[in-house]
Amino acid sequence: MSLDDPRTVAPRRLSTTARTWRITVAAAALVVLLIAQLVPTTFKNTNDWFPLGSLSQYAFATNPDGTVRSAFIIGTTADGHDVKVWLDQMGIGVGHAEIEGQLQRIVDDPDLLAGVARAYAWRYPHRPPLATLTLKRSTKKLHDGRPTGDESVEVLAVYHVPAGGVQ
Repeated sequence: MSLDDPRTVAPRRLSTTARTWRITVAAAALVVLLIAQLVPTTFKNTNDWFPLGSLSQYAFATNPDGTVRSAFIIGTTADGHDVKVWLDQMGIGVGHAEIEGQLQRIVDDPDLLAGVARAYAWRYPHRPPLATLTLKRSTKKLHDGRPTGDESVEVLAVYHVPAGGVQ
């Protein structure tokens, strides 16, 4: 074996300065994470600081005898065919949580669905264009954590795509 063989060379120890630096950086990172968990929830429960925020979608359990509500979008072509608009990265590139997080804003201003129409047209240029987008919400009742089969669907907003598409 040569003298440079890693199996024969003793490991070098970190200097006091290097150890102090690493401990300080690790402690600072923990302080930032702790503050990020506490501060946003103090003022407003938001996920705007992701990944440092509260991640409120995981913070609460669902009542096993309660209800589960979920928003979805149905597109309708000019000839009346309904198309489910898949809310994920493989669908139109807009995630389901992004729509759920902006739900009240979209209900108040359905023109915000123009971005969804634009994304659909870009993603699926070979498909017939959409004439309308309907934002709906399904509510399913649970018993012992399982769906009972009782489901209601309500229309929350309707966006009419302008002739010629969305710019």
